[in-house]
Amino acid sequence: MLALLGAAALVLVAGEPWVLLAAAGGEDLEPPEDVDVYIIDDNFTLKWSSREAVGNVTFSAEYQTEEMENWLKLPGCQHITGTECKFSLLDTNIYIKIWFRVRAEKGMSTSPWNEADPFIPFHKAHIGPPGVRLEAEDKAILVYITRPGQGGNMWATDNFSFRYKIVIWQKSSGVTQIIKTTYYTERILKLLPETTYCLKVEAMHLSLRKHSNYSAVQCINTTVADKMPLPENIQVDAEAGSYVLSWDYTSANVSFRAQWLPSYLKSISGNYSDKWETIPTCADVRTTRCVFPRDAFHTRTFFLRVQASDGDNTSFWSEEKLINSQKYTAIPPPAIAVTPSRESLLVYVSCQDSPSTCDGLTYELSFWENSSNTKTKMVKESPEFSIGNLQPLTVYCVQARVHSFAVWNKSSSFSEKLCKETRPGDSSQIWIVTALSIVTLSVLVLVFYGGRSLLKYLSCVYFSSPKPPPSIDEFFSEPPSRNLLFLTPEEHTERCFIIEHTDKAAGAEEDHRKYSSQTSQDSGNYSNEEESVGSDSSAGLRPSH
Repeated sequence: MLALLGAAALVLVAGEPWVLLAAAGGEDLEPPEDVDVYIIDDNFTLKWSSREAVGNVTFSAEYQTEEMENWLKLPGCQHITGTECKFSLLDTNIYIKIWFRVRAEKGMSTSPWNEADPFIPFHKAHIGPPGVRLEAEDKAILVYITRPGQGGNMWATDNFSFRYKIVIWQKSSGVTQIIKTTYYTERILKLLPETTYCLKVEAMHLSLRKHSNYSAVQCINTTVADKMPLPENIQVDAEAGSYVLSWDYTSANVSFRAQWLPSYLKSISGNYSDKWETIPTCADVRTTRCVFPRDAFHTRTFFLRVQASDGDNTSFWSEEKLINSQKYTAIPPPAIAVTPSRESLLVYVSCQDSPSTCDGLTYELSFWENSSNTKTKMVKESPEFSIGNLQPLTVYCVQARVHSFAVWNKSSSFSEKLCKETRPGDSSQIWIVTALSIVTLSVLVLVFYGGRSLLKYLSCVYFSSPKPPPSIDEFFSEPPSRNLLFLTPEEHTERCFIIEHTDKAAGAEEDHRKYSSQTSQDSGNYSNEEESVGSDSSAGLRPSH
């Protein structure tokens, strides 16, 4: 490199510009066009077009992700003579943006880079066809499906994101039957023995809504009819804390055994045939039913199957019956929360079971005024209820229950009733009510006093008291000091005077004083006014000189 720079410096000094062209590669090259990437599962194909004559130039590519600072050479895409290259980036993050660029090369000359639009591989990738393997029974075919891109990085975490469509037909007729499943093993029953059937499988990513191409068509022959029929019509019922498994069988004097399998295992790509477990109480029964405890399984959903045996001869397994324990579990009554307002109640009904069980429920609400037994029912699919047109300051009660019509067709019992009082009216209404109360009270007061005055007037006019006699009226007209003795009835004295002649006036006066004193003592009252009156009277009896 230093030697090249030195040579270039000499050229500049010597003034020979034509040497520069040789150092730069000698000619200009057109960059590639229409750069694009096509992805199926983990298989990338980088494509482009070129104006340069194919065969005279080569092409090289580089890539870069959001996590990189520098461009890296793309493995498998260096000095390519064609206009495409294939590669895999198994160690690359498929959920972030990635860039690709390509340039043309000829000798020491290179064209400018041309970049493809950036993209996220997971969103751009197409889904390849799933893998399919078949096994035959006398009246059934087992289909083992392998996830698209098995062993790769693109769909490694999407086992539960695929749904598969199986198209099967009898080769001789061509009439197709379509089976959709999310399981990686599907058993197709009710086929004819010794008959050729063909099928193909398509994969669909549920969240990306992308479809794969169909797998290659495969055909298989069912076997000769087995001597022992398989158990049919598998049924499960619940009794208290136990499950009752029953089935139909045409022959007698045979024994049966039942097995179970967690349902999630069928949603994982791979072989799970050794994961089936025998139910202890159904390991060797001579009847077409067996009972086992409901807590025998640690999963909510599981499969059951039954097999018949007669010595060394065994039948094929019955159909695999999917059991969801929620079907046999009572729905608990819901909880309710009530928020009152002036003329309405806002009610929220809460399912008290697991979130998965609470999906798809129908809610029923009953409400009534506390002083009445007339109930109103409301039914809706939302847990929120708004009850309007209610009376303020009135107590209302509510109850609720939930229904599982869509899935299990069962209902919970009603919740405990909850009573709440609606709130009073707004401030304007309160003011109006207060004003009306004041006016009413004022009217009542006026009516009361008006009636009292009218009654008094009528009493005076029609029921006036008679005028007292003149002697009583004269008595009440005298000064109060004159009638004090009259107002005290127990103080009654009687005064008597005997006048014989004037020379005995002094003796009479003395006798009168003794009499008055004795009388006063008898009555228990003393009066200075009486003494004064007595004195005046005695003085009036004296003869004038």
